[in-house]
Amino acid sequence: MSAITDYFADAGARLADLERTQGGAIDAVAALGAAAIGDSRPIHIFDTGHLISHEFIARTGGLAAYTALGFGASVDSGNEWIGAERGRLDASGERSAQLLVEWLFEQGTILPGDLLVLSSVSGTNLLVVELAIQARARGVHVVAVTGAAFSAELTSSHSSGSRLFEVADVVLDNCVPFGDAALAIDGVDTPVAAWSGLAGAALMWAVTVGIIEKCAAAGVVPSIYTSYNLPGGAATYAATRAHYRETGR
Repeated sequence: MSAITDYFADAGARLADLERTQGGAIDAVAALGAAAIGDSRPIHIFDTGHLISHEFIARTGGLAAYTALGFGASVDSGNEWIGAERGRLDASGERSAQLLVEWLFEQGTILPGDLLVLSSVSGTNLLVVELAIQARARGVHVVAVTGAAFSAELTSSHSSGSRLFEVADVVLDNCVPFGDAALAIDGVDTPVAAWSGLAGAALMWAVTVGIIEKCAAAGVVPSIYTSYNLPGGAATYAATRAHYRETGR
């Protein structure tokens, strides 16, 4: 068999394992999402750059309620000596992260009772952990998309020592192997083909299907995008956006 064939066989087996092991968590997140839409609340999505906050925003067959959360701050005086000797204030320091997250919540973008989906494969990212901790303390429902077993072997950047899977209400475990890349190729020392991107997308699309099913069962019709490239797609897209603006659903 070729490595390409091996990849598809491996991916198929891992997807089947996600269905088997994560069904309960998927259903729990779908219930939270359906409740959010029923209450005309957004579903906030924040990740560390691995697909989730791109794949699900304004996507065909996806929900208008999905909202990419982006925020950040930096201070740079422009002075070379200050930059070199005194350092730069950014979100890499824990106190800076705390202040940044506090500022985020002061804006009213995320409110108690909202649903926040946080994605970090390693689950050790300082800002993501701080965001999860503060969000839960404020009554926000926090969902983690992460590799629980992988993360458990790593050291958190947060002073609490907590990893993302330890500070979320519900964990969608992408079941990545240690190091994420999963496939061995003869003659190559390094494993290839990170699993987390495909797994994260599969988990969240399963959640999306569950949300829509639960909404329909409750008599709620959520705003769902169709392809912009279909005949009349631009008008349909605009109508979907208008419906969401009017209803929050």
